[in-house]
Amino acid sequence: MAENPVLVLENIQHAYHRTLAVQGVSLSVRPGEVLAVTGPSGCGKSTLLHVAAGLIRPQSGTAYLFGQSLAATSDDDRARLRRSRLSLVLQFGQLVPELNGLDNVALPLLLEGHDPKEARKLASGWLERCGATELAEAEPAEMSGGQAQRVAVARALITGPQLILADEPTGSLDSSGGRQLLDLMLTEAHKAGAALVVVTHDNTVAARADREIHLLDGVIVSEAVLA
Repeated sequence: MAENPVLVLENIQHAYHRTLAVQGVSLSVRPGEVLAVTGPSGCGKSTLLHVAAGLIRPQSGTAYLFGQSLAATSDDDRARLRRSRLSLVLQFGQLVPELNGLDNVALPLLLEGHDPKEARKLASGWLERCGATELAEAEPAEMSGGQAQRVAVARALITGPQLILADEPTGSLDSSGGRQLLDLMLTEAHKAGAALVVVTHDNTVAARADREIHLLDGVIVSEAVLA
């Protein structure tokens, strides 16, 4: 029997100031699947990811995470999901500016009540795996875009999530650094049986996915199985 999807979007529509960003998009993602979402700038990719993460309530349509309608959950419940079963990597890292690199990575565990010493020990290990050991004491304002992305990926992986949503997670890295970070994300997702949804402009990143959907003007115009 096929496993239930971890993410389902049904007829999602959302507009900004009467400009439609997403128009009637439906999709599902199953456990262990890697989905690439591609398309030109402004086509609705990031909006769709934010809807999936519960950061945006769509104006119509329904988003389900792990079988639960996000419309029926509170802000606190959605935040709790993002600290435990779901991890989100935003395009520019979106680190907490008041915290250094180590505490940014440890934050999801600290918020869930883990022992601070153990949380920071785990965070140090994830910084090392993401090639960001030297950023443990650095504040986000002192980091380059690529460095912030490394820290953000470490923060996303530390909880062992069942679903990872990543918006251009390697966009500020050179090709070698980006490939290494993507390799780590794919390896960890595979080990955990987690799903990974990656928004990307990079064809080499999209080629690593199991499936690709291409957006244009907020609509899915093509879908391809890649593996």
